[in-house]
Amino acid sequence: MSSNPILNIQPLLEDGRESELANLLSTLHPADVAEALSPLDMEDTIKVMSLLDIAHAAEVLVELSDSSRDQVTLGLPRDKLTQMVAEMDSDDAADIVGDLSEVSEAAAEEVLQAIGDEESGEVRRLLMYDEETAGGLMQLELVAALATDTVAKVIDEIRAGSEDLGDLGSIYVVDQAKSLQGEVSLKDLLLAYPNQTLADLLPKPLGLVVRVDEDQKTVAQKFKKYDVRSAPVVDSQNRLLGRIMVDDIIDVVDEETDKDFYRLAGSSEEEVYTSGALRRAGLRLPWLLFNLGGGLVTSLILRYFEASFHATMALVAFVPMVMSMSGAVGSQSATITVRGLATGRIAPGLILRSLSMEQKVSGVMALVFGLSILTIAGALHGSFRLGLAVGLSLSSAILVSAFLGAVTPLFFRAVNVDPALASGPVVTSANDVASLLIYATIGTSVV
Repeated sequence: MSSNPILNIQPLLEDGRESELANLLSTLHPADVAEALSPLDMEDTIKVMSLLDIAHAAEVLVELSDSSRDQVTLGLPRDKLTQMVAEMDSDDAADIVGDLSEVSEAAAEEVLQAIGDEESGEVRRLLMYDEETAGGLMQLELVAALATDTVAKVIDEIRAGSEDLGDLGSIYVVDQAKSLQGEVSLKDLLLAYPNQTLADLLPKPLGLVVRVDEDQKTVAQKFKKYDVRSAPVVDSQNRLLGRIMVDDIIDVVDEETDKDFYRLAGSSEEEVYTSGALRRAGLRLPWLLFNLGGGLVTSLILRYFEASFHATMALVAFVPMVMSMSGAVGSQSATITVRGLATGRIAPGLILRSLSMEQKVSGVMALVFGLSILTIAGALHGSFRLGLAVGLSLSSAILVSAFLGAVTPLFFRAVNVDPALASGPVVTSANDVASLLIYATIGTSVV
């Protein structure tokens, strides 16, 4: 059932109709319950969570936004939270405990000790990996069998352990050393004869395999390329460690997109989860100060050419236009380059081709806008020399800005800095300085 229960929860809660509310929530998907909780304050959210049975509450907790989940985790009674964590898949349990440990290591340790040795061991094992790597995304619930095992034996083992397998998609085939040999789809398993071995069902070549230390962006790109629902995770010796499901990849794509948008604006995704105005301002200030520095440089350039501009005041009228157009072109180039790097479309071997194409595109734009403004400026002021100065300056500024917009993210990537940082204030300030310097130099020389 899928509906919008937001309008129903608050009245039921305020009227004390908790039994009716509990019945309503039990019919809803966890994602719908999480959506219904979003407008409630934290006290009411925790109260509603207490009305759910443990298994349903565990699923709802996973579906909550990061900020809400952190607060609910801290606010829930410790025994209730422990029961929820014990119900979760290993990857979700590790995320909850990991987030809790950032706030209170003692609370996280208390939960780990209470959920049982086997579950605790799995969570501790997953917490060893960086959260932005394949190891941080993987879950340990899977079906692994030997290539010599028969179909009948594997199906019997699946039936026996069905409660602990999670979403069954593939059967991973390993040898005695747990080295991954391949995977068999559930469909192929069910259609095979009972006495066939898994070795008879193995496809060639081996499908998508992810290394445990691969960055989550790379993993997401591979999922998109191979169009799979899950992928096995192996170590450097090809030993099977776990698997990654497509729902976690969707979360990664959303997370990485959010990061890029905030960084393009010279801010941080942390700002969304920060309530204080001073703290939010502090996250933006560094890059705005960089912009301020760029503005001071442009003012120095204007001061240096002040006498020349006074001699030809008509030049001053076109300063905002030249800076605006070049800035827009530079931002476009930077955004396209950052996105290309993020999606893998701009790989190391394709950098020169990408730069060449961007310069060709900017060349067309420079020609179109340069000739247009030459004609318009010349006609408005009755001076071909003025039109030539503005048109030539704008064309040159567009070419330079496009080059800076494309090259700066590549430079940041080369020095292991997130390229998205380059597309906001850095490129904007550089383009302002470059375009004004070009305009002042060409304009005062030609006119």
